Amino acid sequence: MTIKLKKGFRSLRGKEELAIIEAAIARVNKGGDVQIVEYSVMSNHIHLISEASNSADLSKGMASLNTGLGMRLNRLWRRVGQGSVFLDRFHLEIAKTPTQVRNLLVYVLRNDVHHGLGLSTLDPCSSAPSFEGLRDWQSGQEGSSVSAKPQTWLLREGWKRGGGKGLLSIQDLPSVSMVLEA
Repeated sequence: MTIKLKKGFRSLRGKEELAIIEAAIARVNKGGDVQIVEYSVMSNHIHLISEASNSADLSKGMASLNTGLGMRLNRLWRRVGQGSVFLDRFHLEIAKTPTQVRNLLVYVLRNDVHHGLGLSTLDPCSSAPSFEGLRDWQSGQEGSSVSAKPQTWLLREGWKRGGGKGLLSIQDLPSVSMVLEA
C-alpha cells in the first residue's frame, strides 16, 4: 500500500520526519488492527507491506496511522490546525501468490533503486536493513526496525517459493528503468 503527501511539503526522508514515521508505525503495530511488516519512505510517499484480518481492520489501522502521522508531521512543520498532509486515498495492492509477495518485497525494500537514489547500501529510510530474508546481506548490519513480524504464511515463508528462488539476493533487486525524483 502507498500513502502519498499532498504537494508542497518537505521530504519525508529527513531525520525528524523519519523518526515520526517510524514511531507511528510502531504505535500502529501495537494497536492490533493492522501489522506493518515492511516499509520504505521516499520524499513524498511511503510504501507499506501490511497484514490485516479483514478490510475493516485494514481501514481502521490505516486511518489511525494517517491521523497520528499527519498530526505529528503538522506539529513538526508548524502547521497545527491547517488540515491533512496526505492525499485522501491510499493505493492498495493485494498480493495473493508467493511470486506476487516476493515481487512486492523486492519493490518495497529497494524502492530507493526504483527511484534512482543510487544508494550503495540498503536504504536506511526503510525496513530493508533489518529484513531477514536477504541471503547476501552481512550479519551484524541490521537496522533498528519497527516492523512487525509477519503472521501470514505468504509473508513468513511463502514468498521464498516465488519463482523457486529462495531468499532474496542483491541481484533480485529492481533495476532502474528511469530516474525519478524521490
